[in-house]
Amino acid sequence: MWDRYRHIVVPILIALLAAVSTYYATIAGLKLDMVGKAEQSFAYSLDKRISSLEIRLAGNFATKEDFFKLKEELINRLSRIEARLNQKEMKFENR
Repeated sequence: MWDRYRHIVVPILIALLAAVSTYYATIAGLKLDMVGKAEQSFAYSLDKRISSLEIRLAGNFATKEDFFKLKEELINRLSRIEARLNQKEMKFENR
């Protein structure tokens, strides 16, 4: 009896197995796509957070050039103060 239905049952079983494997392959592919998109989204948000952190750090800290410029300004200001004090001292001594 098996021989009689074998030519019908075997192709049906093969078709069912093909449908099941296609289903699982599709689900696996969708999962991989979703994971890829999630990783891409995570990487984008992480990159955005790092960029904002870099901007905050750059805004909160002075560069070497700013530091040296401030140093020169302080030296110039102190030199002017010293010059004024010397002028006042000379005026006081001349009296």
